[in-house]
Amino acid sequence: MNHREQRNLANEKRKMREALLAKRMQIPHAAMLSASQSVARQFADHPILAFTPSFAGYRAMRGELDVTEIFKLMARFEKQTALPCVTPEKSLIYRAWTLADPLTRHSLGMEEPLAEAPEMVPAIILVPLLAFDGEGYRLGYGGGYYDRTMEAMRTLEKPPLFIGVGYSLQEVDLVPTDERDATLDGILTELGVSMF
Repeated sequence: MNHREQRNLANEKRKMREALLAKRMQIPHAAMLSASQSVARQFADHPILAFTPSFAGYRAMRGELDVTEIFKLMARFEKQTALPCVTPEKSLIYRAWTLADPLTRHSLGMEEPLAEAPEMVPAIILVPLLAFDGEGYRLGYGGGYYDRTMEAMRTLEKPPLFIGVGYSLQEVDLVPTDERDATLDGILTELGVSMF
């Protein structure tokens, strides 16, 4: 990809990010709460997701679909659960975390487990997004943290499944991509689960 194509792609992504972030921020609070409860039920009803021995979520920010209800609903099954932590290499590691555990705030603004929480590789990793398409591509905030994490973790002997989480209205016909963009293994919205 030449310099002009890269610039055009960056512009396309920026415009889509701005549009989708604005669209997401217009979702009424009651609809956000309803979607959060719905994704928890979708998770609990799906054979692959429900029977996973461990999973990681994220702490919702900027109108992201909140996955706290999944942690609440699945707590009775005593699965190992985790949250992401940002590394100096601008990727993510996962540390064990439950609803009862404390959190600290990273300089980027996200809440994460304390540094002494044990590191783990969850079987399923829930990934926030701004947009997704039917091919499994996602659009994030542009930092590449999840793309680098997916690329690295897919080299493991037992790589996790990466499941994007978003509102159904965040689906687009085509997410603009290049060779650095990793694909998801599935999508979880308030309407259901799609595996790729």
